[in-house]
Amino acid sequence: MNFSLSEIIVILLIALLVIKPEQLPDVAFNLGRFMQSMRRMFVKVKDEMNGLIDSVETPDEQKRKQS
Repeated sequence: MNFSLSEIIVILLIALLVIKPEQLPDVAFNLGRFMQSMRRMFVKVKDEMNGLIDSVETPDEQKRKQS
């Protein structure tokens, strides 16, 4: 998810129109916390899926992976 500078400027301008300038820092802070919690959740799901995949693999596949 890479944003260019022009995309960020457009997003900020729209945010200023929708959100009062006084509320913008609080909204940005809450959005950052939300993004952080989403990343943590995705990392947990990814780790659980990798654990399930590793537990299903046969010993031969595990040896090939380690080599």
